[in-house]
Amino acid sequence: MKKICGLLLLTAAAYVAMTGCSKNGSDASGKSIFKKTDPESISFSWQNAYESKLTEYKSSELFSENSAFDIFDITGDGTPELIISSNSESTAKCFVYTYDGGELTEIGETGFCGIVSYCPENKMMKNEYQGSGFVIGNIVSYLNGAFDVILTYSDNMASASIGAEIYHEINGADASLPEYEAALSPYADMKCIEAGRRYTFGDSVIKYALRCSESWQAVMSSDQKKLCEDKLTEVMNLTSGDGTDPAFDLCDLNGDKVPELIISDGSNPEAECSVYYFSDGNLAEMDGKYGADGIMYFDTRNYVFFADKESGKSYWSIANTSFSSNDYVESDSIAKIGRKYLLNENSILAVFN
Repeated sequence: MKKICGLLLLTAAAYVAMTGCSKNGSDASGKSIFKKTDPESISFSWQNAYESKLTEYKSSELFSENSAFDIFDITGDGTPELIISSNSESTAKCFVYTYDGGELTEIGETGFCGIVSYCPENKMMKNEYQGSGFVIGNIVSYLNGAFDVILTYSDNMASASIGAEIYHEINGADASLPEYEAALSPYADMKCIEAGRRYTFGDSVIKYALRCSESWQAVMSSDQKKLCEDKLTEVMNLTSGDGTDPAFDLCDLNGDKVPELIISDGSNPEAECSVYYFSDGNLAEMDGKYGADGIMYFDTRNYVFFADKESGKSYWSIANTSFSSNDYVESDSIAKIGRKYLLNENSILAVFN
């Protein structure tokens, strides 16, 4: 459906600054800044198997317009899993597949609302659903090819104001409040990234997810990686101890085969994203802030990114200087970007080394 919303206007000079160097790969003196490699030229053993599974699922009775998927490492072994989310209803779990030894294997089902909350520092999942006056959740790890439920919990303390009889449960058994809090205490400070609903099932975004999204580490030059490391470290130091949960991502927003660095302020409703691009051997920041809830949405077919707020959607494009939201219609190929990696030292090292 067509939406008439905000528009980012880039001057011709700004557009050249963002695209010229990445296309030429050289500065004014002709000295090479970095070697440009098409991310689609990078191959991984899991790509064809995951593509076949997505095609199969899309033709099944489980598929709907609300289905989504993700390519995300939730076993902590450095190889991404395929996560398929049938829908976003409260009881919806994710189907998780891994690729090992030349075979696609289903690990199992986990999560709530079609989402898995993965905590990379602990290599665990902390899945939780908050209903009207109650909460249910579980702590899950990956062990010997299967998910291992370490702990389940539930309580309805949020219903105390309406006079409900309060209960607390750990692993299905009644618990006192001190027992309940003690059981959850080891997991209270775990910081998680939501996975499962990063991509819709449009052909363009499936291609992007499988052939580009995991290739940036292989195609970026050492200079580009160093620029990203320095910027992320700077932001990490500035935000340390301020109570926010910044994150970051890499995504090619203009189709030049070079990723932009996206830094998310946090996951609260007011959080936005900053966008950085490579220019003249440097990392430059785009004017303004983008997105909502610490994320942006990206139309991989039309190279348009947008914010989805209660007040409506705002659209921008850096791929086309004549872009107008009046003429734009969202495609079926949408990616959720901005919060793929928590902003910490371990994530920076893992992505850029």
